[in-house]
Amino acid sequence: MPAEKASLMSDALMIWLALSTFLVLLMQAGFACYEAGMVRRKNSVNVAIKNVADLGTSIFLYLLIGYSVMFGPSWNGVLGMGASPMLTDDPPVILTALFQAMFCGTAITIVSGAVSERTSFGGYLLLAVAMTLLVYPFTGHWVWAEGGWLAKMGFFDFAGSTVVHAVGGAIALAAVILIGPRLGRFETKAGDGDSDSDGDIKGGRIDNDNLAVSALGAFLLMFGWFGFNSGGATDFENQVPLILVNTAVGGAVGIVVILLLGWVMRKKAGAVDILTGMLGGLVGITAGCEVLPPLGAAALGAMGGLVAVGGTHLLARLRLDDPVGAIPVHLFAGIVGTALLPLFAYEHKIPPQVDGRLDWLWVQALGTVTVSVFAFCVAWVVIRVTDPIVGFRVSPEDERIGLNVAEHGAGTAMLDLLNQLAAQGVKGDFSNPVTVERETEAGYIAAFYNQVRERFVSEAERSNTLLEEAAFLANHDPLTGLKNRRAFVTAANTDISDLNRYGGDDCLIMIDLDHFKAINDCHGHDVGDEVLVELAQRLRRVARETDVIARLGGEEFGIIVGRATQDQGMISARRFLSAINSEPFALSVGPLAVTASLGVASLAQHTTFDAALKAADKALYAAKRGGRNRVCAAPAAEGRLSAEAAEAD
Repeated sequence: MPAEKASLMSDALMIWLALSTFLVLLMQAGFACYEAGMVRRKNSVNVAIKNVADLGTSIFLYLLIGYSVMFGPSWNGVLGMGASPMLTDDPPVILTALFQAMFCGTAITIVSGAVSERTSFGGYLLLAVAMTLLVYPFTGHWVWAEGGWLAKMGFFDFAGSTVVHAVGGAIALAAVILIGPRLGRFETKAGDGDSDSDGDIKGGRIDNDNLAVSALGAFLLMFGWFGFNSGGATDFENQVPLILVNTAVGGAVGIVVILLLGWVMRKKAGAVDILTGMLGGLVGITAGCEVLPPLGAAALGAMGGLVAVGGTHLLARLRLDDPVGAIPVHLFAGIVGTALLPLFAYEHKIPPQVDGRLDWLWVQALGTVTVSVFAFCVAWVVIRVTDPIVGFRVSPEDERIGLNVAEHGAGTAMLDLLNQLAAQGVKGDFSNPVTVERETEAGYIAAFYNQVRERFVSEAERSNTLLEEAAFLANHDPLTGLKNRRAFVTAANTDISDLNRYGGDDCLIMIDLDHFKAINDCHGHDVGDEVLVELAQRLRRVARETDVIARLGGEEFGIIVGRATQDQGMISARRFLSAINSEPFALSVGPLAVTASLGVASLAQHTTFDAALKAADKALYAAKRGGRNRVCAAPAAEGRLSAEAAEAD
């Protein structure tokens, strides 16, 4: 909008223009989401940062220079020459310049997705600067400025199907051709030159990272498109409602026609094709959104969607690598939507400069082709001339690592995951889970790996636990936790062997509960088990760390008292007996007085454990015959037994 017209805006139009400016700015978020979802995770940060960087660059340079070139007083219809809006204090002019700066940012962002995943950040920014200064203001002047040579011929592009979208798409096409495809995109084996059902070259498919994020981006783009198409209206009541309806119709029909096409051709519609059709439909009606009846918008929306989807498959066959489909969506659909506009526009909307629809068709075709070719050629020259200086293509190593890391030093979840897996493999330690950002491709892999690792670790721990339990049960009594007869005999034999070799003395104490059968008969075996458990606990409290305690079977227990003569063993036995009968056992049926009989034998006086065991047993039964609840010592030689009574408290 020229500065002189901007100064005449009403307050209502200024409010609407401000709101539209915000909506167009929101489209940058849509582009960022759409492109980030279409590329691989290792390049998503780079794509997003390029959108931020080119927005700042384009807004500043356009307000400083571009707007005056685009809308200043025309010089021979080729360019404007006026004062920068940054030097004026006229609010309508400043607001109009800001709105147009958002358009410039949109045109530049189109290129970002097309050259993603292999273009240097510096090279892309140089291309953005060239677009802002050398392409967009000139072509915009030709079409939208008073005195622009195409405008004087009757060329009509209300909201930028050509000025914004075809320009961005043409520059993207030049960049894609010169920079080349991503590594592996079209690398095929011999004989695999045909396309698959999706139009991709066999063996060269590169999957999108997150189509759900791309879908969100498409929604944001369509939402912003309402401001994009209607912000330039000069008659709110008569123009804006029709523009909004046509915008919605174009996007909706772009979706529907691709759904129908996919169902007819393959019984399903690809997710990317649906999003591409939607955007192609929006681009297709952008030029004529103010002069089309809704049915005409539906026709151009359908054409835009079909051309955009068909163009993505055509580019794949031509081995032109456009990861987000920017060229077919913006260039192809933009050309079709602008060139065929005269076929569907209202009769009374035909520009007075042309002689009927056929003449208007010729003017539209001329303008669309001229603008697109100009943008393509300028971009071609800029890239060719500056490539030796800035290097538009990153190195193969950087491309493989990903531009997130190579261009911005930003780590990636996948790289973190690989590093952690490598470290675990080198150390052979899988005890700790790998940690990566959730809800990412690497996060999903890490989650599955951690599940497998956790199952492996748990099974290993379970096996170790079972082995430990088996080893414990092989040597311990399951009820009391004391050593069992097998372990006790092994320990005793080892002890006797050491005594025979090195000298010294140890004592064997045998313990048998008095009247235990009566306890089982009167109170049941569960209570009997409680008695055995309590007895084991009392023995543990009295025993030294070097003593060996075991349940030999039933109510019979054995203790090896290390480094003790028989007399010292008798003292230990009295302590054990005192611990047993000092106070009643606290059982589930109430307190119960329990006594025991004990026999003591010296291990040093016997060459085998069996002999010592028999001697201790004889002493134990002597204690029972002597009235129970007492300790008896085995004689030093076969014959008389000495007995000591230990009366219960």
